[in-house]
Amino acid sequence: MRNILLPFDGSEPAKRAIHYLGRLVEDYPQLQVHVLNVQSPVKIYGDYVPSDMLERMREGAMAHARGIIDEASALLGDCGIRFDTHAVFGEVVHEIVQAVKAYGCDTVVMGTRGMSNLGNLLMGSVATRVVHESPVPVLLVK
Repeated sequence: MRNILLPFDGSEPAKRAIHYLGRLVEDYPQLQVHVLNVQSPVKIYGDYVPSDMLERMREGAMAHARGIIDEASALLGDCGIRFDTHAVFGEVVHEIVQAVKAYGCDTVVMGTRGMSNLGNLLMGSVATRVVHESPVPVLLVK
């Protein structure tokens, strides 16, 4: 485990994943982390949507992503972990799987909100879907 993808949404479980990596870097000093924030495109219904409105929404989403990534950067920097940051638009699980391939990651480390089995069944879980669709091992941090 040396090249890790860290999907990061700013949640407490995601921060716990960073703290886990902070302990892991002691055993793996060459650890490289790719922080990924995925912004889901807004679905707009109607016959006419001005293109400038879509562009402003996209810019706002990217500004939000940068804020989230800045938080992860500060936490990773405090741990002495080397990292790169990435922000993309798309469906979260698909983008995570694509990032694993694009950055040559050998592991995904991510927080989990700890939904009950019933909650996962009814609502689905990003973590559960990543476990099933990822081509590399996924380590979930509670």
